[in-house]
Amino acid sequence: MSYNSYIYGRWIKIGIAALVIIILAATSISTYNGLVAADQQVQKAWSTVESMMQRRADVINNQVETVKGYMQHEEKVISEIAAARAVLYDNYSDINSKIAADEKISAAGRQILALAENYPELKAGDLFENLQVEIEGSENRVSVARKDFIDAVQVYNTKVSRFPGNIFARLMGFEKKEYFKASPGAQEAPKVDFGS
Repeated sequence: MSYNSYIYGRWIKIGIAALVIIILAATSISTYNGLVAADQQVQKAWSTVESMMQRRADVINNQVETVKGYMQHEEKVISEIAAARAVLYDNYSDINSKIAADEKISAAGRQILALAENYPELKAGDLFENLQVEIEGSENRVSVARKDFIDAVQVYNTKVSRFPGNIFARLMGFEKKEYFKASPGAQEAPKVDFGS
């Protein structure tokens, strides 16, 4: 074996090792950046959900004035809306608390819309029609924002679960995110009772 073949063999080994290190580094950086981007997308999607829930709370709170004169129990509905809005605007409330508050606001909105059945003169008014349109539009916006959040969580969780992302996720502290879950009573139709 000549001296030159020994030197070339050594450089080939060093080159192969350097190439493997470069490939691992590039894969690590790419995977980490993908996880960070997916995590940011989940946070953005949740922020949109919160924004739409807060918008709905504001719409219902502002529009409740339209029907206030017709409601016998407006104080109860208004206080429920106010309490739920406080949770939605509290930056320290967790996701489950905000989801529960949002469901209370949604139920209050349905209660207000149900007034039309008891008060035909209210139903005939333009203000009430505007109220219906605003509440329905808010419900649709919240629904779309929830879907986008669920999609973002699904993409993130897939990246955290797939190889090699799962290795980097564990090393870098990325954990799976919870999907949006409705409360257990959300499947049941709300009971609207303006009597008693």
